[in-house]
Amino acid sequence: MPITNTVISIFLLLFIGYGTKKVRLLKAEDAEILNNVVVYLTLPAFIFEAIYSYREPLPLDIAKVPIIGFAMIAVTLGAAYFVGKALKLNKPTLAGLMLAAGFGNTGFLGYPVIKTAFTQKAALLTAVMYDEVAMALPLYTLGVAIASGFAGERFDRKQFVRVLTLPSMIAIPVGLILRPVALPLPLLTSIRYLSEGTIPLVMISLGLSLSARSLKGYAAPVLAACALKMILLPFLTYHSLRAGGVNGVMLQAGVLESGMPSAVMTCVIAAKFGANAKFVAAAIFVSTLLSIAAIPTVLAMLGVR
Repeated sequence: MPITNTVISIFLLLFIGYGTKKVRLLKAEDAEILNNVVVYLTLPAFIFEAIYSYREPLPLDIAKVPIIGFAMIAVTLGAAYFVGKALKLNKPTLAGLMLAAGFGNTGFLGYPVIKTAFTQKAALLTAVMYDEVAMALPLYTLGVAIASGFAGERFDRKQFVRVLTLPSMIAIPVGLILRPVALPLPLLTSIRYLSEGTIPLVMISLGLSLSARSLKGYAAPVLAACALKMILLPFLTYHSLRAGGVNGVMLQAGVLESGMPSAVMTCVIAAKFGANAKFVAAAIFVSTLLSIAAIPTVLAMLGVR
């Protein structure tokens, strides 16, 4: 499937979600229900199947990608801090800029793109490790600390424990442990059915979550967030992974994951812990729209045909 058709097929689902909200078949609040179904049912099955179905020996690069990926996210967070200072943003907006620039939609958008753009199972496995270890774990810990710290609130250490007990996190070690075990076919079929619901549900949910109402007054910092997230971070990730000896499909998948638009969950964290959620929502909206053109461009630059 050509790159353009691959991306269009994914984003059509997003526009279906956005369209159903506009014609009032569904409401923005319905996204929370879909997200719960994904987080607690379909996504753990998706991650488990990606790991369990990879029958080849696990390469060392699988561990390198999330480690290097997180290091580059940390560098980008630092760059966002100095950009925000240069723009003279207030503390809540500065925290929002850091969240939007550093943490990407590597699960809700990254998985569908990786699954449809690559035939190699190693690509999806790389995406899982990047999403859960390099992005999700730091987002729910470091991201919360950034949002609450700039808002002058106390960081809740229990958040770290809650992250580790998320079904998507548990699916990783369970999948690794059970790889050598021949599970019953009916069980594997049920898991596959669940996992196949992930892509349409997350894209419809993302469409329900998007809103242009939050754009007013944030043009410069939103564009800065998009540039940091979708240009600087993948650039740093590409060169760092190559320097670390990561090549082939794992390099391509790792860079593509790093270039995903701002994560929807950054807005939830911003709202809950005192950062500027309105600004973060604007950054999510703009970066997601830009990704319609950016993702095929990155795929072409990486040589994915």
